[in-house]
Amino acid sequence: MPTRTIFFHISPTMQVVFYLLSLLSLIVCGWGFVRRMKLWRNGLPFPKVTDWPKRIKSLADQMFAHRRIRRRSYAGKMHALIFFGMFVLFIGTNIVAVEHYGALIFGEHWLYKGSFYLLCKITLDLFGAGLLIGTALALIRRYVFKPPSLGQNTMDGAFLLLLFAATLTGFLLEGAGIAVDPKRLAFAGFSPVGSLFSNEMHGITTGTYALIWWIHIPLVLSVIAALPYGRWLHLFVAPITIITQPDRSMGVLEPVTMAQVEETGRVGLGNIGDLNSWELMSFDGCMECGRCTDVCPANAAGKQLNPKNIILDLRKLMAHGASASTDVISDESLWACTNCHACVRECPTLIRHVDIIDGIRRFRVAEGRLFGPAATALRQLSSRENPWGLPASQRLDWAKDLDIPLVQADTEVEVLFWIGCAGAFEPRAQKTVRAITQLLQKANVSFAVLGPKERCTGDPARRIGDEFLFQQLAEANISTLNGVKAKRIITQCPHCFHTMKNEYPQFGGNYEVLHHTQYLNELIAEGRLKIPKSLNDSVTYHDPCFLARVNGETEAPRNLLNSTSLIPLTEVDRRESKTFCCGAGGGRMWMDDSPNERPGLKRAEELIATGAKTVAVGCPFCKVMVGDSIAQVGGETAPQVLDIAELMLKAVQALTPRPPLPKTGAGELE
Repeated sequence: MPTRTIFFHISPTMQVVFYLLSLLSLIVCGWGFVRRMKLWRNGLPFPKVTDWPKRIKSLADQMFAHRRIRRRSYAGKMHALIFFGMFVLFIGTNIVAVEHYGALIFGEHWLYKGSFYLLCKITLDLFGAGLLIGTALALIRRYVFKPPSLGQNTMDGAFLLLLFAATLTGFLLEGAGIAVDPKRLAFAGFSPVGSLFSNEMHGITTGTYALIWWIHIPLVLSVIAALPYGRWLHLFVAPITIITQPDRSMGVLEPVTMAQVEETGRVGLGNIGDLNSWELMSFDGCMECGRCTDVCPANAAGKQLNPKNIILDLRKLMAHGASASTDVISDESLWACTNCHACVRECPTLIRHVDIIDGIRRFRVAEGRLFGPAATALRQLSSRENPWGLPASQRLDWAKDLDIPLVQADTEVEVLFWIGCAGAFEPRAQKTVRAITQLLQKANVSFAVLGPKERCTGDPARRIGDEFLFQQLAEANISTLNGVKAKRIITQCPHCFHTMKNEYPQFGGNYEVLHHTQYLNELIAEGRLKIPKSLNDSVTYHDPCFLARVNGETEAPRNLLNSTSLIPLTEVDRRESKTFCCGAGGGRMWMDDSPNERPGLKRAEELIATGAKTVAVGCPFCKVMVGDSIAQVGGETAPQVLDIAELMLKAVQALTPRPPLPKTGAGELE
């Protein structure tokens, strides 16, 4: 019957030594984990965890399906081979342990025998081979390809070499066991990789087998002991942080209450103790893969911001206790962030970089440590309720010569059109809102606007770091909106859309909010708005971060563009949830950039490279940033930048019959 003897030719004395070494290994490993747990407890209480089915699904997606990790082919395959190799070998080790200790009750070979034994052997052999290959790929990546964002920590390379040696000697030991045990030779085919080693080991003695065993075992125990001391700690931590992640959608920041301020005497994240335990634990879940930095638009533009280093710097800071200051993060890198959430989307362990960055911003703003144009924008938001600092009386200047109804207290309308500060005051955005209103009129939609009663949603204040100014504006807007008899709210700005849809509910403002592309797409689907395919120029589309990545809306804009053009949409490589930020988010619309450090310039190059004659956008800030960058990069031959609504209106006007020319008198030229 197929089986094997546990501790084959290992004497009782040697077994005692093995158990002592194993205990030492587990103590070292456990202490490494416990010491990190003590540091996590320096933070605020762990957030409440609910909706376990959803969380278990998320864990399965990220841990076993490798949903985010496999977005990169080489690294994804490498990690899968290492992870599943270690996972299956861990299970196999536990099966052997159950067989060994269960024999005290059930007798020898009660479990690990027959078909089950053979199934285990071939499974462990193949997954062990996967682990060996995956570790080799990791070493090649580290020492041959050397991606800059990966980092070159000597300990990481040492651990990989240790893991490779432990796995390789495991196959060497398997081969030696087959060579020295005639009973196992008959079933050697179920250890295909181990058999390769046994071919060269015929005639070895049991003493040689024991020697190989003593080479392999210390290596394995060293791997176990080293796991919590470095980036490999994520093997323990990442599953916990994934399954207990905050119950907030991407882009939704946690509000600060006056009670919290009175209790702590601070706003935001001034020191390590201001973070909660989940956030501190998530730092230890960092794989140090550098994917967050690779996709960061600010980093790509040459700015100081490096999302990976922010997490690692704060992780180092944890060792200095709860009072350690977050001043290790420089102002330059802190306010370079555009809040685009590319780093958050990319992180395999679901670290929330932007929450941390914005939390530290809150502290520094509250401490009066913000200067320059961003501080000016906050002052103007406070005094004039818009970051442009213009009077509310000018909020309807864009509507001159258009018959735009204002909200009436006793009149119910189908749609409230939220214009937004950019739509009210920025000339290019004014063209967008004019186009939208004309399309709504064409579809006979009953709508109205707030006009002077509208104020900034507060998004710039919250992103720059003035949380209480945001709350002040939000509560005033909610009071206004609650008095409006409108079934739905539409807005042309993804930031207004996100704030009212996802963040106003934190303060009791629950509304059905749609981006204008979503609503226009509905009107076309219902047959209320008919847009002819009449545009002959090629079009590419730039996805706004807060519409595509943060809120997942990528289809409606494309449906609209394809409904207007005779030429299929020309797509840029980085699109939809992988879109590249224009550089305006996170309050950067009101901050200065040096000419060569604008994220929009790289985006402009990508959009121009498509060869499209028109770049379509769905955000007023993107229209400004992408438009200026395309003009700078493309010069006189640069494509035009238009909002999708403008293109739709253009398509309508292209087929609208022109009024007849007036008749001319006799003898006059026509």
